[in-house]
Amino acid sequence: MNIALAQINLTVGDFEKNALKILNFSWDAFRKGADLIVFPELSLCGYPPEDLLLKKAFIQEEMETLKKMIKGLPDFIVILGLAYPEKNFLYNSAGVIFKRELVALYHKINLPNYGVFDEKRYFEPGKEAMVLQVNESTFGIEICEDIWIENSVSEAQSFSGDAEIILNLSASPYHMGKGNIRQEILKNVAKKTKSQIFYCNLVGGQDELVFDGESMVIDEEGNLIA
Repeated sequence: MNIALAQINLTVGDFEKNALKILNFSWDAFRKGADLIVFPELSLCGYPPEDLLLKKAFIQEEMETLKKMIKGLPDFIVILGLAYPEKNFLYNSAGVIFKRELVALYHKINLPNYGVFDEKRYFEPGKEAMVLQVNESTFGIEICEDIWIENSVSEAQSFSGDAEIILNLSASPYHMGKGNIRQEILKNVAKKTKSQIFYCNLVGGQDELVFDGESMVIDEEGNLIA
């Protein structure tokens, strides 16, 4: 399979602009032969949306934008970040879109609540790791902090779900030396789980945060290959 990582700069609350970027990058990847594209965490609403998540109109607009955007996507697999409402709860989710339909949802299990992160204020934690079978490949889908917590989501996907590939949607802000820390964590998880890791991080700035991208692919032996 050909996997595309869309390391893009998103704007919090600008649903129309974010949706257009998702559409444009999806079509670009599709034309270049990708079978699947991965976008960063909370890609449709932007990161971090903070107290905008408490406004019903904000979530409603996101869902309406999603319905419209799906109709214009190419006929391949698109995995993007969503603030997704379900049964009176809000989740930090990864939506899996195939043939212009939302076919699966993964809800982030490990919600960071330290430093610049305040996710437990807004989101309900997910309860189950997700593994998908696509043709001959088995994928685990997770979001940012899920891969930082040891003996958690990545291990469940690999050891219980037989995932060969882990797709991580991330919005990990920069600080001095953060890139090296991320890379070491991903390498360790890859070696431990014997899985390939495709890590897609955000770029750009929001308030006091800077997102430095450094999206990467790590093979099952812990080697940086892209």
